[in-house]
Amino acid sequence: MIFLYLLILITGLIPLWKTIRFIRLEEKIRKNGLSTTGIVSSIQTKKIYRGPTACRVYVSYMNTHNSQRQEASFITRPHTYQRGQSIALQYLPEKPDKIIVSPKRAYWPMLLFSLLLALFVCFAVYKIDRMLTV
Repeated sequence: MIFLYLLILITGLIPLWKTIRFIRLEEKIRKNGLSTTGIVSSIQTKKIYRGPTACRVYVSYMNTHNSQRQEASFITRPHTYQRGQSIALQYLPEKPDKIIVSPKRAYWPMLLFSLLLALFVCFAVYKIDRMLTV
């Protein structure tokens, strides 16, 4: 039974772990990243089933660390960028495919949601255990 509890707990903690990793990566890029200008090379629009539309924007930029052309992508709302548009971005020299383009991403709603989910899962495991032991 303990393995089932651990599986439920791990499943509930995965979103929190992923959100914290994204926040830490973005802060690392903001702190240690190099700034440059890139050009939007292509945009792929994708309609999510019964949901909003998202665009994957591909950016081509010159890596100032080793003077090579790099390609990276990010996801945004539709009609935010046009093909050929010049945009400011930051990247890590050791991970040139990881870029940030916006001033600040709003991770707080996702962090709050994943934290509440983790607390709910812990409480549910506790209640299931109490119910089965009584």
